Amino acid sequence: MTKHHFSFQEVFTFGWAKTKQHAWFTALTFIIATILISSVKFVPLFDAIVSLMVGISIASISLLIVRDQSFTFADLVNPLLSYKRVLKTLALTAIYGLAVVIGTILFIIPGIYIAVRFKFFPYVVIENENASLKDLIKMTYKLSAGHFWILFFFLILATILNILGGLAFVIGLVVTVPVTVFASAYMYIKLKEHAI
Repeated sequence: MTKHHFSFQEVFTFGWAKTKQHAWFTALTFIIATILISSVKFVPLFDAIVSLMVGISIASISLLIVRDQSFTFADLVNPLLSYKRVLKTLALTAIYGLAVVIGTILFIIPGIYIAVRFKFFPYVVIENENASLKDLIKMTYKLSAGHFWILFFFLILATILNILGGLAFVIGLVVTVPVTVFASAYMYIKLKEHAI
């Protein structure tokens, strides 16, 4: 059995600490992202593109914050200036989405398995934009090797937390989304440190 180098309490406590530490930045970022995504909500292609861009920005900035590196609002845009990063994230998002949908339609279990094992691919692309798609898939798969169940339960807990945030007059999402984003980035870093 694989030893995990973190606990749920550690991961979510860390996410909460980072959310409090950067409360204004995370709240403003959340509001800006919500406005951007909402403004193109009824145009499917633009909605998908804007959501992808916001996802890249959030994943990138969360890694900086979790690593205690300096950052500004410009760091939300900087990751989007790399066409390799954007195109590879787009390609892997399409592959990931298709694999999850097909896996879920066929037997449900394969879809869940793929969703869990490849959860961290945006971080892998951000840090390895020059790698091939094949290598990015291998790196992501290797990163989650032996950690399926802890990742599975983490995703369930994160989902429940965000549902509770949504039930708190939606304003709770301003807290729960950053907590789960920072917890995810922290978990990614921990997995990367101890990758087999």
